[in-house]
Amino acid sequence: MSDEPQEVQAAPGTGEDAAAAAGRVLVVDDLPANVRLLAGILKVAGYEIATAGSGREALDTIGQAAPDVVLLDVMMPDMDGFEVCRRIRGNPDTAVLPVVMVTALQGTEDRVQALEAGADDFLTKPVEEVEVLARVKSLVRAKRQRDALEQAYADLQRAESLRDSLSAMLVHDLRTPLTAIIGPLEMLLDDTSAPFDDIQRELLTMCQRNAHRLLGMVNDLLDIGKMESGEIILERTDVTPGALVEEAVRQTAPLAGEKGLEVAHDVAPGLPRLHADEDLLRRVLVNLLGNAIKFTPEGGRVAVSARDAPGALVFSVRDTGEGIPREAFGRIFEKFGQVESRSAGRRMSTGLGLTFCKMAVEAHGGRIGVESEPGKGSVFSFTIPRDGGIDG
Repeated sequence: MSDEPQEVQAAPGTGEDAAAAAGRVLVVDDLPANVRLLAGILKVAGYEIATAGSGREALDTIGQAAPDVVLLDVMMPDMDGFEVCRRIRGNPDTAVLPVVMVTALQGTEDRVQALEAGADDFLTKPVEEVEVLARVKSLVRAKRQRDALEQAYADLQRAESLRDSLSAMLVHDLRTPLTAIIGPLEMLLDDTSAPFDDIQRELLTMCQRNAHRLLGMVNDLLDIGKMESGEIILERTDVTPGALVEEAVRQTAPLAGEKGLEVAHDVAPGLPRLHADEDLLRRVLVNLLGNAIKFTPEGGRVAVSARDAPGALVFSVRDTGEGIPREAFGRIFEKFGQVESRSAGRRMSTGLGLTFCKMAVEAHGGRIGVESEPGKGSVFSFTIPRDGGIDG
């Protein structure tokens, strides 16, 4: 590139608005004549121009207002273009800023060094006007598209955050009317002198059971939200595995009884107590048992067990239900995940239960998984570390 200044006349109709529309380019070179030449070419095409005479000045300018593209000279005193480019890439705010190295260097090693520093493209001195405009136009367009995608993603995140906040408020408010329904139902059922025949009492019991089930779903949704945001705090106590299993079986016994299912439980003797959140673990077992009962046909069998393992306790729920295809193993732990039941020809909705189970187990530092085959039932197992447990 010649070091002699070259005058370039602005094209008619260009101005600040046109320059902003075309894009903003930072031209960095320690030789003023080179800066004027590149700036002149770009101004004629409608670009807004910022200039810097050194690497440090370029970094300061970028920090104040990042351009759409940087045209960066390689050979500069104090800080060469390679180092400037590395610093641009090392800053999270400018890591994807398009950088074009403008160099008189022709060697392959120099180009490799520029690529390793993070340059997007090259211009070789003396520059060609058509080439300069083509490279800049392409990079500005790519940056604008990326910026638009990032803005759309940010807008989507804000919309999702607002939706989640509104959903959480609504779900939280559901607890009050549900509690108001459950309380009177329990009072009616506890009153042995109430004039209800067997069918009426059975209907009231059904309403009570489903109200409790709905309240459990509300609590699961609220707790999932807390765990996703890291707000949930484990209320750790010393938990006896056998008592935990027995309570979960007791709570799901009415549902099993309706389908004529046998629910067996097998707890290995002498298991150590866990230092864990008893309520969360009980709800995990209740959810797993509830799903097993739901998807096991009448006359089938459901079994829950607890056993020792190296450094952990393992809880398992086994059923003789429809089974789950292997390709759906990951999906069933997602929110509102559904699995197609080939044998029954319907969708098996797992709702929020398994999502809650996964997050509650992982909050304890454990893991949950499933082994299943269509037509041969399923086994859901989870581990809870024994760190901090008390033998007994």
